[in-house]
Amino acid sequence: MVALSWSDRLARLPLSEEQLVEGLARALYMTHRREPAPIWENASEDSREWVRALARGGLAYLRNLTRPVR
Repeated sequence: MVALSWSDRLARLPLSEEQLVEGLARALYMTHRREPAPIWENASEDSREWVRALARGGLAYLRNLTRPVR
């Protein structure tokens, strides 16, 4: 079995870049959210955009890893 890079793995996902960023951002937000913060759907657009930027940064980091994952 050939080890795939993170870039290759992410490219194989059946999601558009926008869907991938949105899903990851929502997961990050909901994982770290504490009451009384609103759920993702009710969070301000500024808050959601900030978390989307974090998600894009995480994806960029994974895509730039050079060592394949087994």
